[in-house]
Formats: sequence, structure tokens, C-alpha cells
Amino acid sequence: MISLLIPVFNEKEAIEETIALAHEVFSKIDEEFEILVINDGSTDGTDQILTKQHPDNVHILTHPINRGYGASMKTGIRRARGDLIAITDADGTYPIVDFPKLLEAMQQGDADMIVGARTKKGVQMPLIRKPAKWVINRLVNWVTGMKIPDNNSGMRIFKKQMAEEFMHLYPQGFSFTITITLAAITSDYLVQYVPIDYFKRKGSSSMSSGFNGIKNFLFFLGLITRITTYFKPLKFFMWPSVLMIITGISYISYTLKLDANISDAGMLLLLTGIQIGLFGLLAEVVVRQGRAKRPYKCSPMG
Repeated sequence: MISLLIPVFNEKEAIEETIALAHEVFSKIDEEFEILVINDGSTDGTDQILTKQHPDNVHILTHPINRGYGASMKTGIRRARGDLIAITDADGTYPIVDFPKLLEAMQQGDADMIVGARTKKGVQMPLIRKPAKWVINRLVNWVTGMKIPDNNSGMRIFKKQMAEEFMHLYPQGFSFTITITLAAITSDYLVQYVPIDYFKRKGSSSMSSGFNGIKNFLFFLGLITRITTYFKPLKFFMWPSVLMIITGISYISYTLKLDANISDAGMLLLLTGIQIGLFGLLAEVVVRQGRAKRPYKCSPMG
């Protein structure tokens, strides 16, 4: 069984069409399905639209107040009955008709997660998001050690069992998708990508406008740091360790040559750098022991 999660917050212009299209598309898939619409405290009349009659396998879940995209996803994952979970937005930006293609690719590749990568020619990505997206992509590629086509696409299918493993990591806000991407890849789950279109949204968005855009960008950076220290601690601590060791040795060499004396500051930098490196090494051992408790998975890129 496959469960489709559709988080909704103030999407009165698109939600009815999104549900109808999703039901039509999944009805043609040779697989039992359900659609869970999570109304995250909408205040624009979306809740009234959602009270209309829906097919029996369309279920409306409601948060009395707005709790965030990630909170909606966690609610949906907990309530989902399917072994597979599909997600999409309610604003008309993702090509819901491509879900059968994603499901087929997932089954053929025996993947743990298949992601609709917004890389097709003509994709309508808002210009204001591109600089921040470029920075975040570079950081994510560095953390994972590979080039990821799209790290936070909101259209994907993944195994519920895998998603539940990282429930304690998912933030309440918009960073659910990048969190599950980083968590899955750095934990050696098999993640694959299928190119999809991306359309202009119906209605307005507050995510990337003004102060919200800056706040979300900074939050993404903090999230990447947190995920890196959680799954790849040695990679995170290596750079400050190496930098301090090199600086300390350089300063010691300078003072030895100039004053025939070992500088206290140089020794402090050197020893601090060594301590940071050992701390990162110890953390890496702990992480690897934790991973050894579950079966080994293939490389995320096959």
C-alpha cells in the first residue's frame, strides 16, 4: 500500500484541484492507496474546502494551529498505513502525474527513496531562491561526498520504515525534505533521482520573501551543520582541527626561529587542534557502531 501525504497551509486556490488530480493519478496505479491531507491550521478558507465530500480513501487530518511543514509530515507518517509514503505540495508546483514514473523507477531500482529532481529544461524556479539554493547545494554535496541533483524536492516516494528511523531529527518547519535526504544518504540508504518539471505555484508564498527568506536560509545552514555532526562528525571537526594544527605549528616555528622559544599561544593552538580532531574521531567511532546495528545498505547512488 502507498500513502500520499499532502501538507496544506492556506492553499484554497489549489487544494481542491490537487486532491482530485492526485486521486485520479493514484487510481490508475495497480496498488492500494490512501491520500492523507494534513491541514496545518489554515486560516484562508482552506478548511471549508476540505470539509466537502471526498472519496473513502481520502482522509483529512487537522492541526488546530499552524505547526509547520515538518510537523505536518510527521503527523502524516505516523498516521499512514502504507509501507511506501509519497509526498507532494498542494500548490500545483509539482507534476503529480509523474508519480507512476517515480514508483516504477523505485521498484525497478529497489531504492529506499526516489526523488523527483527539478532538473528538467524549463523548470520555473523562483529567481530569489537561486543564490541560497546554490550555497546550500554546495554544502550538501560536500557533506555527502557526491553531487545531488535536488536535495529538497517536495515530490518523492520513500519507505515508511526508513522515514521512521529519523523521526527524532525532523524539524517542525520547511526543512523536512533536506533532513530526510541527508539522513538517508549519510546512512547509506539507496536514494535515486528522476527528473521532473516544476511549475509556478498557485497563490502566494511567504517562505522565500523578505525576512522569512533570510531566516529560512540561516536555518538551513544550521540544519546542515547539525546533520553533519550527527552523521559525519569527523568531516565536520576535521577542518577546524587541521587549521588550528597548521596555525599552531607555523606559529611555533616562527617563534623558534625568531626568539629561540616555543610560544605558549602556538602550543595552545596545536593542542586544541589535536583535541578537536580526537573528539571528531571518537564521535565517528560512536556513529559507526550505531550504524553496525542495522543491515548494510548499498551506496545511495547504486
